[in-house]
Amino acid sequence: MFLRFCLYGILKNLRFFEPFFVLYLLAPPSHGGAGLSYFQIGSLVGYQKLLTGLLEIPLGVATDRWGRRRALIGVFTLYTVAFPLYALSTALQGTALIGGLYLAQTLFGVAEAMRTGSHKAIMLDWARSRDNGISATRLIGRTRFFSKASAGFAALAGGAILWITGSFTPLFWAATLPAAAGILLMLSYPSELEGEQRRSPRERLAPRQAWRRLWRGGGMGALILASLLFESQVKLAQHYLQPFLKADLHRHDIALVGGIGALLVGLYYLGQDLLGGLAAGFSARLESLLGGADLALRRLLLALTAVSAAMVAAFSLNWITAGIAGYLLIAVLQNLRRPVFVARLDRVMDPAQRATTLSLESQGRSWAVALLSPPMGYVADHWGLAAAFAAISAMLVVAFPLQVAAECRAREGGIKGNPGAG
Repeated sequence: MFLRFCLYGILKNLRFFEPFFVLYLLAPPSHGGAGLSYFQIGSLVGYQKLLTGLLEIPLGVATDRWGRRRALIGVFTLYTVAFPLYALSTALQGTALIGGLYLAQTLFGVAEAMRTGSHKAIMLDWARSRDNGISATRLIGRTRFFSKASAGFAALAGGAILWITGSFTPLFWAATLPAAAGILLMLSYPSELEGEQRRSPRERLAPRQAWRRLWRGGGMGALILASLLFESQVKLAQHYLQPFLKADLHRHDIALVGGIGALLVGLYYLGQDLLGGLAAGFSARLESLLGGADLALRRLLLALTAVSAAMVAAFSLNWITAGIAGYLLIAVLQNLRRPVFVARLDRVMDPAQRATTLSLESQGRSWAVALLSPPMGYVADHWGLAAAFAAISAMLVVAFPLQVAAECRAREGGIKGNPGAG
């Protein structure tokens, strides 16, 4: 199963278009792009995050109750429809173009809502049901390495495709093949990993009873709040990585579409994702070195706050190398944190509702990103990327005392865990 878990991460992240998605939306139709403004892009991205946020909890409950493996089969099926739609939309104009993009974002948003937490819930179930000597932090960290490494190689391959073809649309067609392979992979998973669906009807919880039990874990709500504050700011920062790289290439008169610039962007993402994957593999050791999950989570938030503040100076002074280093550090910190957080949350959540609980945290991130993306795009349009990072830095300054408060609430609530949750 460990090999299949790694293969899932590989297939899920072979989205060759993802490192170039914002550039695809910015690029003119002559280069296979959509030709949108930052505000239109922020609205489109915000719509997908809002839709995903609205659906995550109900679909998380349905996934726990009716089968996590079945849900992931549906996820990969939706991907195989959404990705070609992105490619086909660029042949349209005006409202038809916008309508096609929103339809593709709708399918993608539903798939993301179904996916959130489902596979991590499967892995946690598998880890807790077997005395295999691997901790949840270590399992998630190791599989995350393969996930991030595959995303990096997909970025490099995507850069090569964009260089050779001079168009963004082949990237979406190429991503459709691994999505289709993901359907076959999920069919190979044993039915025992469906989750709640494997219980007899008498053992299943009624929806109201399940909702009450969901919040009984000591300090779980505080943990989720602290996580969405960290993750949402990382997502907002990453929205502006692609335009930053594009601007740097233009300063050196390097063509992006149809030129070696696409390959250079791919190489950057390869390096970033490999570093992120290695960081994820180190997360269990970091947790031990820092004296536990809570201290590790607090110090990682402090480090992200410092990096984001330094990024303001980098953008303001046009320090390109410092800006690139800052983005690399953001990726490392996010990947160090994620396995620690998921394993920490697993200690207080109901094993039967893992997908639902993880969906709660992801929903908070989606709502935050959805609400902040359009105004952040407006700030970037009118005052530049330095101003956007200044806003992100200010939010993180406010988030740090909330992280400390969340930790205190979690400690007061107790972290004894649930039977079977470790």
